Amino acid sequence: MRDALLSDLSALEQYQLISLHDVRLPASAYAQVSVPVAMGEFMKVFKKTLKQVDLVWLIAPETDGQLLKLTELCLAAENKVDGPLLIGCGYDATLIGTSKTLSFEALQNAGIKTLAIHTGEDLMQEDYFANLLAHNEPAWLLKPEDGAGCEGIQRFDSLDALRTWLQQEQRYLHFFAQAYQPGIAASLCMLCRDGQAWLLSCNEQHIDTRHNRFSLSAITVNGLANYWPRFATLARKIAKMLPDALAYVGVDLIIDTDNDEIYVIDINPRLTSSYVGLREAIACNPAELILSCVLSARFKLPVLQKNRVEIVLS
Repeated sequence: MRDALLSDLSALEQYQLISLHDVRLPASAYAQVSVPVAMGEFMKVFKKTLKQVDLVWLIAPETDGQLLKLTELCLAAENKVDGPLLIGCGYDATLIGTSKTLSFEALQNAGIKTLAIHTGEDLMQEDYFANLLAHNEPAWLLKPEDGAGCEGIQRFDSLDALRTWLQQEQRYLHFFAQAYQPGIAASLCMLCRDGQAWLLSCNEQHIDTRHNRFSLSAITVNGLANYWPRFATLARKIAKMLPDALAYVGVDLIIDTDNDEIYVIDINPRLTSSYVGLREAIACNPAELILSCVLSARFKLPVLQKNRVEIVLS
């Protein structure tokens, strides 16, 4: 994602690009300046670099509140005289996207179909657990409250086994459960501004399941372009639900083909893996579109191509 974004920004020939990189890894070839970051020094280096730029673009996971913490720093800096402008979502949209519980509540209140969640603490209550057990769901997923992507997701074939795992080391404080919903794993990429949405792509996700754990192995960007009208409607509803969502947002979905339903699973207020194939998929520079969306109150999306692009992740 980092190099795809920097490549697209470099192609614009309008900006001096400054990137941070882990000292153990190579710097990006697309940044004019790449600042090495030693272990334990990230926040110090990030705050220093933040004072030297006009625009800041975060690539960070929701895990352990990292994206939210960095967003807060950037918004605080933005409010200062000559502070840098954040190319990304506001605090509320980031908070809701980071918290699966808040996301579920927001989607429910907006009338958007999603899957019920059951917090670990609720599952520790005997009456609540017994009632859920009576539903006889064939399988369950356990997810971290602030995970990113497939990180930390586990499948259990019984609710008893899931609860036993949760009881260890007070894991119930950090995880929630959902009934397993079979279907097509999908995602959409969209731009947001002031409660408006512009759909960029409709993607199919290819998920590997090994030892009851999940990983995203590949993405077909625009592999589900036949769902464009329905995904566009969802994008508009989500943008209206999150008025301070700004720039690029990715949304994970499950398409229940048996019942012709689409469920929103996750809202990602940041770049997602699909971005890597987006330029080829839409035949347009997505970084230019995102910047235009943020910087221009009269943004208008050009006509996009809907090419299928395969991204292999593992």
